[in-house]
Amino acid sequence: MRKIIAHLVVFNFIVLSINAQTTFNKTQSILLPLPGGDAPYNITSGLIDNDAFPDLVVSTTIGDSVYWLKNDGSGNFTLQTPAIGILDSAGGVAIADINNDGFNDVVSTSYNAGKLVWFANDGLGNFGTEQIISSTISGPSQVYVRQIDNNTTLDVAVSSYSGNEVIWFANNGSGIFGTKNIINNTIPFPGAFAMEDIDYDGDIDAVIANSVAYGTPNDCRVEVFYNDGNGVYTADTNVVSLNTKDYIFSVMAEEVDNDGSLDILVTDILGNPSWFKRTQIAPGTATYTETTLTTSIANPACLDLQDLDNDGLKDFVLSSATSAAGNDIVWYKNNGGGSFGLEQVIDATQSQAYTFTFNDFENDGDIDIASIAYNDDRVNVFNNQKLTLSIDDLSNDPILIFPNPSKNTLNFNGLSDTIKISVFDMMGRMMLSDTVNLNQSLDISRLHSGTYVLKIVGYNSSIKFIKD
Repeated sequence: MRKIIAHLVVFNFIVLSINAQTTFNKTQSILLPLPGGDAPYNITSGLIDNDAFPDLVVSTTIGDSVYWLKNDGSGNFTLQTPAIGILDSAGGVAIADINNDGFNDVVSTSYNAGKLVWFANDGLGNFGTEQIISSTISGPSQVYVRQIDNNTTLDVAVSSYSGNEVIWFANNGSGIFGTKNIINNTIPFPGAFAMEDIDYDGDIDAVIANSVAYGTPNDCRVEVFYNDGNGVYTADTNVVSLNTKDYIFSVMAEEVDNDGSLDILVTDILGNPSWFKRTQIAPGTATYTETTLTTSIANPACLDLQDLDNDGLKDFVLSSATSAAGNDIVWYKNNGGGSFGLEQVIDATQSQAYTFTFNDFENDGDIDIASIAYNDDRVNVFNNQKLTLSIDDLSNDPILIFPNPSKNTLNFNGLSDTIKISVFDMMGRMMLSDTVNLNQSLDISRLHSGTYVLKIVGYNSSIKFIKD
C-alpha cells in the first residue's frame, strides 16, 4: 500500500498549563422537549456532522425517541430536531460508520418492539429512516459496534434480556446484516455486557452479566467469553463472579492497574461497585480478584475509567441510579498500581444519572463528562477545569505525520515544541492520548487495525490515518 505523508498546518500554537486540582463545572443543563424527551436513559458521544467536535446521542425510554445534540466546538450543545428516529422504548445507542461511507451513523434498540436498527447519516447530521438489523429480538437492550469476525467491517452485538442471550450480527460493509450469531445463551437476563479485546490477542471478546432485579439475593454471575477471531465464543474456565451480586447494572472491561491485561468493572445497584483484577494463567483461563470501592452513592449505576487529571492514569467515575437527594457523579483518583484515592464529588444536582459519556467536548485537552438525568428529562454537561489555555505563537510551519498507513509508530516532522496528541476511532471514542516531544514518535502498536483521527490538543484541525 502506498505510504502517504499527511500535513497538518498549525497556526497560533496553544500551550497548555495544568492547574493544581481537577474540578468540574456544570456548563449546560439541557431540558429535552416532551413528549419525546421523557426519561432519557442512554447517552454516547462521537462525530456526527463531520466536523472535529464530538456530539451527543441520547435515547429516551418513555419518550420513545433518539436525539442528537450538536457541539459548537466549545462544549455548547444544541438539540437537533426532528429526532433521529422514533422507537418504542428506545434503549441502547452507539455511533459508528455502518455503511462505510465515511460518515458516522447511529444504532439503537427498541425494547418493546424487539428491534435492532440503524439510521444512515449523510455526514451533516441528517438521518434516513430506520434500517432493520433484526425485528425478532426479545427485549433488546445494550448495544455495541465492533469488528467481531475476521474482516474489516463493523458488526453489531446486542443483549436480549428477555431472550436470555447475547447475540451479534455480521455486517457486509454496506449496512446489510446476516442472521444472528450467539455469543452466549446460558446466562439468564443478560442486561449488562461489554465488548473489548480482553486478552489482547487482536479480536473482540465479551464480558456478560445478568441483571435480575430483586430476585433471589446474590443470584448474579459475571463471565468472560473469548473470541476465536471468527466470532465464535468460548467461556473462560473461571467465572469472574458467582452469586455475590444482587442486581448488576453495568459491566466494563478496562485496564485498571496498567499490568497489560484488561480488568473487569462491575456495579451492583443494590451494593457497592467493584473491580476484578484479571490475571491470565493460560489462553482461555484467568483468575479474578475483587476489590470493592467505598461510595456515598446508595444505588451505583455505571462505573467506568478515564484519565480525568491528565497524569497518564485512568481514574474511576461512578454514577447514581437513585432518585433521592445525594451525590450523582463521583470520581476516584488513580494513584497507580491499582490503588485509588477517596471519592470526590463531581455533581449532586441530578435525579437518576444512569449513564454518562466521556470526551473532550471543549477542545481544550482534557476529558469532560456529559450525563443524562432520567427523572429530570435533562442532558447535563460538565467541563473539566484541569487545563487552562494560553496562546503563544510558536510556529506557523506545517506538521507532517508519516508513514500513513503505519503499523507501529507515527513520526512527526515540523515540531518546534512539545505537543499533546489525542487519537480517536471513527466512533469518536478517544483511544490514545500522549505527549510527543521533539524527535519522538507516537506508539500506535496497541491500536486495532482501522482508520483513526489524530488531533493536536487545542486545535480545530484533525487528520485521518490508517493503522495496519
